[in-house]
Amino acid sequence: MKKLPIGLLIVMLCGLLAGCSGNGGPQQNAETKAPEAMTEAKQQAEANPTTEAAAAEAAKGQETAKPETVKLRVAYHPNFGGNNLYITAEKNGFFEEEGLIVEPVKFTAGPQEIAAMVAGDVDIGYIGHGATFLAVQRQVNVFLTEFLGNGDELLTYKESGITSLEDLKGKTIATAPGTSGETVLKLALEKAGLSRDDVRIVNMDAAGMVAAIVAKKVDACTLWPPQTSEVRKTMGEENVVRLTTIGDFRDQFAFPGHWVVTPKYMDAHPDVMVRFSRAMLKAMDYRKEHPEETAENVAEFIDAPLDGVVAEMNNIDLFDADYCYQVMTDKTAAKWYDALQNLYVQDGKVEKTVPVEEWFCPQFAKEAYESLHK
Repeated sequence: MKKLPIGLLIVMLCGLLAGCSGNGGPQQNAETKAPEAMTEAKQQAEANPTTEAAAAEAAKGQETAKPETVKLRVAYHPNFGGNNLYITAEKNGFFEEEGLIVEPVKFTAGPQEIAAMVAGDVDIGYIGHGATFLAVQRQVNVFLTEFLGNGDELLTYKESGITSLEDLKGKTIATAPGTSGETVLKLALEKAGLSRDDVRIVNMDAAGMVAAIVAKKVDACTLWPPQTSEVRKTMGEENVVRLTTIGDFRDQFAFPGHWVVTPKYMDAHPDVMVRFSRAMLKAMDYRKEHPEETAENVAEFIDAPLDGVVAEMNNIDLFDADYCYQVMTDKTAAKWYDALQNLYVQDGKVEKTVPVEEWFCPQFAKEAYESLHK
């Protein structure tokens, strides 16, 4: 019998030992792969030397690729609070960066705007706190809070003889139902120990109230900028008496301005909600750094005197993106809204309160902010 060389015997023995694992099954060690397999892998790598680089470039392309273009009909109001964030985002290309084409639609009061949203004529819109009771009624959801307002006023004139809230008893007062002005009136009457039955309330829109107070057809009215500036300009600053402002009740309530959307649109377009919120957060920071430019853009957009726009801007506590993120995620804004809905119940605008999380939806602003700060 021919003897095998000692070296070959050792190689065969190692092969037998390597073919068994502790659990009795076959196990292949990566370091003992056949030279042919290693050679094939090496050849593939050499044939595609840029595979890793190409993958990285593809990933980079996905990150920088523009999102699908979406057209939005966005409601605004013709005052500083009602459009400054929109016009800042539009002027600086923040909507364009998010693939959004925005068509602005003007409204002068929240209830009419929300009716248009529910009808599908508007996608997203700004409202003040006065119409927020419609969110409690589940017609819209609040998804972005941008400022706290101080500008709503209860005004009279010197010839009326009214010098205090108590003097309102028996007087005729104009207000716009469902607005922040009506909220001011309610709080003012309560402070004076009066009820709605103690005064004569006339419902009017903002333009009607300006005409009525200037013509002295009513004794007092509740208005907000820029109409408050219009009254002062027409009647003369020295002839207008401010009885109270919404800021006088800040110890009881906060009065936010915010952006709303119908539940139907929100659920169908979550990506658009994040993109819109991201554009608006960018606008918040730009507005903080460029207040004069922001005021000028608003004045041009709504064709209003710059001094009136600046006066309104100075009566609003504007948020930057950091503060917006903070109050929307640490429950601060949720507490503001919870207090407001209690006010709406007292005023008979809603029958009962509902959990705030059913209509206050901060998740889009949260995602948008975190995407900007990752």
